[in-house]
Amino acid sequence: MENLNAVKGPFIDRKINYQFKLLYAIGIFFVVAGHAGGEEFIFLHELMHCAGFYLAMFVFASGYFYDRVYDSMPGEYILKKLKKFFIPYILWNLFYGFLVFILSKFGFTIGMPITWEKLTYKPLLGIPLFSYNSPSWFVIPFLLTEVYNACVRRILLNVSENVKNIGLMSFNLFLGLAGIYLAKKGISSDIQLFFTRFMYFVPFYYLGYIYHIYLEKKDVLSNFWYFTILIALELVIILINGHSPYYLIMDMRDFSDPFTPYLVGILGIAFWLRVSRILAPAIGKSKYIVMVANNTFAIMMHHFLGFTILGAMFYIASKFISVLPKFDIEAFMNSSDYIYMPRGRGFPLLYTIFGIAFSILLQYAVLEIKMLICRNFSRSVPQSLQAGE
Repeated sequence: MENLNAVKGPFIDRKINYQFKLLYAIGIFFVVAGHAGGEEFIFLHELMHCAGFYLAMFVFASGYFYDRVYDSMPGEYILKKLKKFFIPYILWNLFYGFLVFILSKFGFTIGMPITWEKLTYKPLLGIPLFSYNSPSWFVIPFLLTEVYNACVRRILLNVSENVKNIGLMSFNLFLGLAGIYLAKKGISSDIQLFFTRFMYFVPFYYLGYIYHIYLEKKDVLSNFWYFTILIALELVIILINGHSPYYLIMDMRDFSDPFTPYLVGILGIAFWLRVSRILAPAIGKSKYIVMVANNTFAIMMHHFLGFTILGAMFYIASKFISVLPKFDIEAFMNSSDYIYMPRGRGFPLLYTIFGIAFSILLQYAVLEIKMLICRNFSRSVPQSLQAGE
């Protein structure tokens, strides 16, 4: 019989790290479930509130996958990230502005008014204000963290790796503590949030890199003692704070002190990192897990719209099914946070699953449209031009 306390390394097959695929899937599930009002069915919610670590977990995972080959060519790395995240982020913001405009003609007030600032420079600060895309604020501080890391490592290119890592980890932690300190002092205007969010994320990003380079191969403590230590530390934090701490990183709010958020973040990441390692051989290769993990950007961007579409379906159903309670159409048309609860506490789970599935389907639809356009364009261009003649 397999020893349940045995510790194995990351489950990697054909250069795909399925442990981290599962970690990404868990993280985005927490994000969507939290927005759906489904905290009650989030595993171990009372022990470690997911809002204390799930965004940090995404940043940690990105740092884990940073390749130091880009130290000497940060421009190529930054350009790749801008193409993958920033350009879609800007284009989707325009789309949601247009959607808000169309829906306003039918009485919806969500995301109104539409202003020049919302369409131009506000999104550059990580402030998409059309409500349906509000969770995508995360993209800007995340990108800024990656750009910062690539640039600083280029500046320190000739410094030895060990010295560089110790120095940067220390400096980045100082930045993070300073960011939380400033947030506690009320530094919260648009441009200030632009920097304090980034400062909060920087230590987690570099911790992911440090874990990959140094700590992963030493992460061999048995599962029993690993989880015992983590849970004991979480209980001490709860004893001191009176509850499992959580934070509204979007507004850099609810911090009791600069140090606890990093302890809470590290413990949450460590817990689900080991859970992912244990479960990856069994479910890591699931096409559904991989699909969710590969579409976290789309899910972050679109799950509120998925909630709205499911709400509209419930509204139509409530007109024909008498056992369904009244649907609050006014709240539905004026708040993107409205979640219809026909019966019991299980419906947030339905919203969570639908929000994730809808976002993935929308992403695939967009990709199919892009491929169709490219195919039609290539057919319309003479072969002589395609050959460069």
